[in-house]
Amino acid sequence: MSVDLLLQLHEQCKGLLAKSDGKDKTIALLQYAAMFASGGEPGTALAVQKSLAAARKPFRLYKPIEILVPFLRSPPDFAANAANAAVEYAKNIGMALYFGCDHVVWAHAAGVVKDAALAKNMQKLSLWGWFIASCAGLYSQTGALTDALDDMTDANREESEAVAAGDGVAVAAASAKKRDAARVARGVMAGVVTNGAQALLALALLEKVSMTKKQTGALGVFLSAMNVYKLTPPMKRKTA
Repeated sequence: MSVDLLLQLHEQCKGLLAKSDGKDKTIALLQYAAMFASGGEPGTALAVQKSLAAARKPFRLYKPIEILVPFLRSPPDFAANAANAAVEYAKNIGMALYFGCDHVVWAHAAGVVKDAALAKNMQKLSLWGWFIASCAGLYSQTGALTDALDDMTDANREESEAVAAGDGVAVAAASAKKRDAARVARGVMAGVVTNGAQALLALALLEKVSMTKKQTGALGVFLSAMNVYKLTPPMKRKTA
């Protein structure tokens, strides 16, 4: 591995970890890897998992406000599209509950909140909020994926018609449109997979689906790796 490549990787890591979300998702990746390694059994790996879970909390401190302020400034318009507005409400309020209720759990672990029953209920409410928000995101991303695939179909048809007509300019334009539609579809598909994995992981952590700790850890590693990849800045290429 060359020095130049190492320096480029260093810049990527620095860019990722410069963001609070980047730190959170990177630690989440390690946390779920430790869950996979421990399988829920007492030992070093389980202790590491719990320690990493606690280490993520400060990076999420402002998240409920960060989510709700833009949402309250420009709330979804039910008159324009009631279904989409309901989905946006579910997504934003669900994520605010996810982070906000988890702060109560953190406060209990730190000894600030003494009520163990309250902390347990807040943990459940946090995960249900995450599940609801993920389902809402899955609904909206599925609609966006359908639109993107329709655009690809239209672009393919236009390209075929242009080829049949021997119109080189139209072929080039249709090909460019098809590439753009494919790029959008790939991004939306990643969103569909991420939201689906989040919903399943939330149910697994709530113990509403039959998954072992190793399986839950593996799912968490997959989801966290996707999030880390999404947040990692592109590698800078040297210019001559």
